[in-house]
Amino acid sequence: MERNEPLLSICIPTNGIVEWVVPVIESIYAQGVDNRLFEVVITDNGGKPELAETVKKYNYENFRYYQTSSQGFTNQIDAFEKCNGVFCKMLNHRSKMLPGSIEAILDIVKKYQDKKPVLYFAEGHAKGGEFIECASTDEFVQRLGVLTSWSCGTGAWKVDLKNIRSQKVDSMFPHTVFLFDLRSESDYVIWNGVYEMMASDSGKGGYDLFQTFGIGFLDIMTRLRTSQRISIDAFIVVKKELLSFLESLYITEVVLPTKHT
Repeated sequence: MERNEPLLSICIPTNGIVEWVVPVIESIYAQGVDNRLFEVVITDNGGKPELAETVKKYNYENFRYYQTSSQGFTNQIDAFEKCNGVFCKMLNHRSKMLPGSIEAILDIVKKYQDKKPVLYFAEGHAKGGEFIECASTDEFVQRLGVLTSWSCGTGAWKVDLKNIRSQKVDSMFPHTVFLFDLRSESDYVIWNGVYEMMASDSGKGGYDLFQTFGIGFLDIMTRLRTSQRISIDAFIVVKKELLSFLESLYITEVVLPTKHT
């Protein structure tokens, strides 16, 4: 059956942790936005029944839950692929949406619906004003730096997702396919508004942080540099910020005791 096309899809890939996901869902529907304007799509690769049972109480026409066998972070691809919205916005399964944030994102989608630049939601972390418009991938990477490794800010226009499965997807940073690979070149817009509140990430982890960021993510930037999508200046910006980021991770994850795995 063909579904109506909402303006916004809120995509929540998860590994099925009920205590994280339920507050996120509640924060969405508590805002009282017309349900015809958006949908919520959850893809769960946790392999456990608890979340599937819990979300049955959300009997909304614009709410959909899927179990998926995709491994790790590639669950993000499933979430975007299941969407019907004009614009698909990823939401971390620990990120409660702040009051008024859905309306704010809807306004942004309406504002850029005709030009359809790549939109990135920087949560106040980018240097610049509320809206930062970039004319190229190079300018976008220079402006955003290491934050391009952060999947939470990612979004994509539905029209760009038709050939998503033909793209090579990085298993640790699958969101970069939405930022860099669906188009050969693009305008970008970074929105610096704050729209979410992240819950504690105790228990998060299970992978080699240096291998992931110091090698894996830098390889993605090297690919962009080799293909001349970004300049050496942009590459150096990311490399320097990665060094600072890894230094801080070493302090918090090795020197100091943490609750991460």
